[in-house]
Amino acid sequence: MKIYLLLLAAALPLAAHHELRAEFDEHKPVTLRGTVTRFEWNNPHAFLYLDVAKANWAVEWASPLELRKAGWTRDTLKVGDSVSVEGWLARDGSKLAAGRTIVLASGKRLSEPPEVEQAPARAQTKPTPRWPDGRPRLGAAPGETGYWANPSGAGRVETAAGNIRMDANGLLVNLADAGKVAPFQPWAKGLYEYRQRMLLKDDPMLACLPPAGPRMFQASHGVQFLEQPERKRIFVMSGGGNRNWRLIYLDGRALPQSEDVTPTYWGYSSGRWAGDTLVVESDAFNERFWFSNGGLPHTESLRLTEKFSRPDSNTLRYEVTVNDPGTYTRPWTSSWALRWVADQDIQEYFCQDDSKDEPHTVGPGR
Repeated sequence: MKIYLLLLAAALPLAAHHELRAEFDEHKPVTLRGTVTRFEWNNPHAFLYLDVAKANWAVEWASPLELRKAGWTRDTLKVGDSVSVEGWLARDGSKLAAGRTIVLASGKRLSEPPEVEQAPARAQTKPTPRWPDGRPRLGAAPGETGYWANPSGAGRVETAAGNIRMDANGLLVNLADAGKVAPFQPWAKGLYEYRQRMLLKDDPMLACLPPAGPRMFQASHGVQFLEQPERKRIFVMSGGGNRNWRLIYLDGRALPQSEDVTPTYWGYSSGRWAGDTLVVESDAFNERFWFSNGGLPHTESLRLTEKFSRPDSNTLRYEVTVNDPGTYTRPWTSSWALRWVADQDIQEYFCQDDSKDEPHTVGPGR
């Protein structure tokens, strides 16, 4: 049985776990026709193993959560099935491919989820739901369910920078635009460009570290607000990171002083209402995560000022001002919106540290 190389016109996938182009080369398409020897329906990625001309191949797919949305189930593939898979070859030359489409023996064709997750049909827009004291509800109203997802735009850039093209993971279409993304210190611009040139292969989310800071509101699978006004606090729950959550205090407390605190992924947050806008100050972050997709760097001097507002039932406006004098020449602001996904509970994505990926995530040039 032969392996046929085909020129595939495939969009970049939405990768909750990592940027696939660091591991696979979209310029090296491949078609594999063989027999299923194993199908692993596991997080963070499903894996299909094939016997192709007496050679063993592995094919990586999206997570089960994402595949279900594209019509897959745990029982879609069985040992002994004859299939044809189209995908991209691994950059390291191993017998590994990123699956894009598969044709079953029955002729049924299944694909990876699209690059940009299909937004659900917009629910009827209603006035902003409010608490008895008149403040906007950031979560679901009584008797309702829902969560926030589908952020507008792909990457985080300074608002004044204009339209800078990026893929869904924050990878620049044109690396020459790097200097427009944010007011970098020279070292930070160099690090950002390096991460971009390496196709984001060092993204801490590959090791299942949290999507903290503003990235929480970019990550796949959405966020949910659990408001406790009687306790003067809000929990923000992430659907995209192993049940990660952050806590925003609303009791007027000051942020802890540097000598009193150990930096963490989520930092410490204190908020207040200014009219219909929740204003949150956060600091005491560690440096072990990327606070935005695309690899924007930061130091432990990072301080964030976030503003949340809900102008109607279906829209959450998010604005963040980044103040990190160790990384940027001045404070800068970015903003985007999220959409309300009505009548659904947030779907949790579990990222399990997976040695199958990391050895093959080499970036370009190998």
